[in-house]
Amino acid sequence: MQFRMLGRIEVEAAGGVTDVSSAPVRGLLVALMLAEGRCIPMHQLLNSLWDKPPRSARNNLRLHVARLRRQLYATSPLLKDRLAMEPGDGGASYRLRAEPEELDVSIFRRLSLRGEAERQANRPQEAEVTLAQALALWRGPICQNCTASEELRRQAETLEELRLTVRERLSAVRLTLGHTTDLVPEIHDLLRGAPFRELSYANLMRARYLGGDVDGALRTCARAEKVLRCELGIDLSADLRDLRCAMLRRDTDYVRRTGTLFAG
Repeated sequence: MQFRMLGRIEVEAAGGVTDVSSAPVRGLLVALMLAEGRCIPMHQLLNSLWDKPPRSARNNLRLHVARLRRQLYATSPLLKDRLAMEPGDGGASYRLRAEPEELDVSIFRRLSLRGEAERQANRPQEAEVTLAQALALWRGPICQNCTASEELRRQAETLEELRLTVRERLSAVRLTLGHTTDLVPEIHDLLRGAPFRELSYANLMRARYLGGDVDGALRTCARAEKVLRCELGIDLSADLRDLRCAMLRRDTDYVRRTGTLFAG
């Protein structure tokens, strides 16, 4: 069994893969998957779907729960009891009965932590494999075409932020392993969508410098300085300034090892 939310929201069982239909049902399943097997009180689920729940919200939620159960059962009869209601003094709670290895979001978080631990332990080959596996779980933007409150979207944004961090760490690891200018397109792609990330600028500077393009590395730093100052009103960090100074004095050893300063 697999429950996936890192892209299209879908459920896979022996009978095949089902794309979950209906925006409110997709939003409900996302909220349940993010809880990773924990119970969610009804009021919290309401606040995950609506910023201002309508008067009919409780009845609507029960309807969406029933629809989700039917879709799970249609995927496989083995899934009929996976969406559980837990009674309580404060009202009903709901949870998705799923093991961590059945949830792509849980697998992603676990691999992200393991890859970073491997990187910190100076095991770049292992870190490269683990971080790449984590990123391979993503099949597109998350929380798309879902009924979702601002709170649920904030949780999705936190995951997107972690994805960016993993992409940056993977580039830093690959720099350690000897990659240089072949990383430039990937880093450029990341900066197009997230233009204020200093680690990405540091990775781009290092990729260009270590690939022999010192002038390109310094131009990247100048661009970072302009973007951060004009758009955010902030100066370069001390780490990025130190990296620029090392490049100006052609301190290649410092440039090679400085990835640990940024990717931590």
